[in-house]
Order: sequence, then C-alpha cells, then structure tokens
Amino acid sequence: MDTTRITAQPAGMAGEVTTFYSYDSAPVRSLALAHAGWLLAGRRQAQTPVLMIDWDLDSPGLHHYFQRGDGQRAGVLELFEGCRDRLRGEDGAARGDGEGAEALAARVLDAIDWDAHIERVDDVRPLYLMRAGRFDDSYGERADRIDWDALFGTCPALFRSFAAGLKRRFAHVLVDCRGGRSAAASVCTALLPDKVVGLFTPDRRSLDGLAGVVARALDYRCSHEDEQRPLLVYPLPSPVDSAGEARLRWRLGDAQQGGAGYQAALEELLGRCYGISAMCLDSYLDEVVLPQAGLLGAALPSGRGHRGKRDRLGAVRSIEALLEWLEPGHFPWRSLVEVRLLQAIEALRERAADPQAPVLLREMARLGESYLSQQDELEAARCIERHAIALQKGIHAMEEGKRGLPAARRHGEARMT
Repeated sequence: MDTTRITAQPAGMAGEVTTFYSYDSAPVRSLALAHAGWLLAGRRQAQTPVLMIDWDLDSPGLHHYFQRGDGQRAGVLELFEGCRDRLRGEDGAARGDGEGAEALAARVLDAIDWDAHIERVDDVRPLYLMRAGRFDDSYGERADRIDWDALFGTCPALFRSFAAGLKRRFAHVLVDCRGGRSAAASVCTALLPDKVVGLFTPDRRSLDGLAGVVARALDYRCSHEDEQRPLLVYPLPSPVDSAGEARLRWRLGDAQQGGAGYQAALEELLGRCYGISAMCLDSYLDEVVLPQAGLLGAALPSGRGHRGKRDRLGAVRSIEALLEWLEPGHFPWRSLVEVRLLQAIEALRERAADPQAPVLLREMARLGESYLSQQDELEAARCIERHAIALQKGIHAMEEGKRGLPAARRHGEARMT
C-alpha cells in the first residue's frame, strides 16, 4: 500500500485548525506539535485524520521527525506559488472583501492538486504532513520571494478559504508557525486558526513576543467584519530547568526581588483580550507545562513502537494534559475538575443515545441536560457528580442483584426494560 499519498476521506464534520507558535525555541515547538498530532491521530484511528503543516519556511524541520520521502515533495511554498501564479492570471481579480474575493479564492484553490502536497507519515495512524516545500537548489530564493502580504492584498479570502478546505478533510490541522513577528506569522495566527497554542520560555522576550502576537491576532478578529470568528489561546510554558523551585519562581514571581511571574502576566493578557475581570489560570497551569529537557529527550511519535514517557513531566503526559483543554475547546481558565466532569456528561449523552441503553443511564443523561440548561456549568457539574454517584450505586446494586437471579427471570426482566 502506498502510504505516502493522502488516503483520508472527507471528515464527517468540520475540523479545526490549531497553530503552534513560539517567539523562539522552534525545535521545542515542532516537537510539541509532532507529539500532539500523533496523539490526536490515535484517538479513534481512521475516524480522526490529522494533518501537520510546516509553515516555518525559514527553518523547516518538521519532516525530520518522520522518516518518509526524499525531500522532493511539494509543500506550502509550491502550493502558494501556484496560488500566486493563478491570481496573476485572473483578469480583474477581486481586490476587496465580499463575494468576489470568496469566489476568486475558490477558483484559485480548486485548481490546486492538494494531494500532491500532502503525504502520510504513519502506517498505523491517519497522520499526514504538508512539508515546507521542495528542498531543491532554488528553495531558499523561492522562499524569499513569496510575499504573504501581496497574496492577502490580492485575495483577502484566500487563507480563510484554504483553512476551510483543509477542515473539510481533516479533523485536526496543526500548523507549525515560524517564530518572531512577520507577515507569515500573522497568516498563521490571525487568519488560519481556530485555536493557538503559544509556547514560551523563561527568556522575557519569549513571553513578551507571544503576548504581542496574541493581542494582535485577537484584535484583528474583533476589528474585521469578515474575520469575526472565535480564537482560543492556550499558553504553554516550556522551562529549560525542570527543577520544581525554579519553575515556581518563574510562574509565581520572586517576592524578594519584586518580580512578577508569568501566570499574572498571562491572566492580565487573557483577561484584557477576552473581557474577563477575574481571570484565574491556577488549575490549567498546574497541569500544563512542557519542560524542554523532557521533550527533547523523548522518543519521537513516529511508529508502532512509540512509548512516550508517562511520568508527571514526560513529553506525552504534558501534551495529553494540554489536549484535555484544547481538543474539546474548553477555555484555559476552566478548572480541570470542570473539564473532566463535563467530558463525563458528554460521554454519558453519547451512551444514552443508544436505544438499548439502560433506563437509569438515559435518566442520568436527561438530568445532566436539565442541570446544564438551568445553572452555571460549575454548579451543574457538582450537582451531576452527586447524582451520578448515587445513580451509579443504584446500577451497581441492580447488577449485583441480577447476578443472584435465575437465568430465566433475568431474561424476562431484560425484555420488560
């Protein structure tokens, strides 16, 4: 079987684009994205196709983590070179927003052979990669000539339509964005994504740079009518030193030296951007931390035999913690208790949809719907937890009782329910 070609079928429902951005520390960012892609692609096997895109054209490297191909496959660079050439050939191309730009973007993107730019990189999981480009002798010159501002100016809907096309085929699209501040970074953080994972290190420039990019992306979404879509931001601290005391000082600040920690800075940033006066990231930051030493020393998620570190600060465990918030789209200021209770209620709803589900199971789901519609989510989750415990005890007692009934009586009781 040729696993270098895309074999994913269109997704049953629209997927999501998540950009991984860091002002610095590109290798850590790329490795974090690779681990996230591998974990997401294994959620429900073929039902969860995942695409990773290497948009760091200046320092491409995502392909190194997956031993496939020879570097001659077309990628992001060739795809948008094709878009640029098609736009030049359009007479009277739409220059503004509106239906004209949408139609123009659709014509340009429909002319692209998307499969030629995508390859499968895992034999077991539906994990795919779009490289930065074809690494021939002209790659550097061609990468320098691509003008992202000009592409956007010619067709403002191009990148939005590009993301929409990817989301029709993949459940998750993970974009590895170049660092710093540039037009390419703006495309990846403001135009493409539904979510942004922002890595930062103890270097003060790292957090300041991330804050600037996040604020600009959210401001752009709010101030442009065609781009008023939700954008969720998930900060991801990545300390160089995994020692507990140093991490806490970095997070909470140093009272003796009068320095504030990154938690206060993040709470102020997100509170201002989302209009929340009482922002608290305690629970999220207790769980989500990605020590560079642990990540760089971890096995790459590239095959059947992958076994990531499962310790508290291991790479896989850290990314799994992030995905508890990110995959379902929970705000980072929601506590882990709320996140897990709401996930349990959602799982209960899915099970209760089965016509053969026990009556008590359907009743628990109905109760969950009722509480969630009438109360705030935290109080609802607490009430559901109490009722779930009581009902689970009841189901357990019933099952224990049935074990002592004759087989014929159990069969008759099952038909009645």
